[in-house]
Amino acid sequence: MFTISTFVLVSALTLCSTLTGVVQATPRPVCDVSRPVSNGDTCTSIGQQVGVGQQALESMNPGINCGSTLTPGEAICTKQRTPTCILNKPATSNLKTCDQLAAAYGITMDDLIAYNDNVNNNNCDNLVIGNTYCVSISA
Repeated sequence: MFTISTFVLVSALTLCSTLTGVVQATPRPVCDVSRPVSNGDTCTSIGQQVGVGQQALESMNPGINCGSTLTPGEAICTKQRTPTCILNKPATSNLKTCDQLAAAYGITMDDLIAYNDNVNNNNCDNLVIGNTYCVSISA
């Protein structure tokens, strides 16, 4: 027979396991369509041609400055897609750095960062043992 204290304990344990559960990453978006900037192009004119707003262009092209002149010949991303992760693997005590995890699954550290939106973009120093990370994406 369950008592109220047993019910509270089981509920608390369930809640704790849910709150500390495995975090699964999502691959970062990749550019699917790009086009070169022509003389006189602005974010507004490109956006009107391809049907996206200035904010979307800025989001798809980190470092672009829509408030200044775009560089002719520079490639600008006009459409993104988010790949599907097809294999997630956990960080473990033996695979606790990005280099170790990437090498174990035959990918580069840059791939690991691109496949996981929850990994630090610059130095990949925030893996958490027990969390799963994407190590393979769909083409």
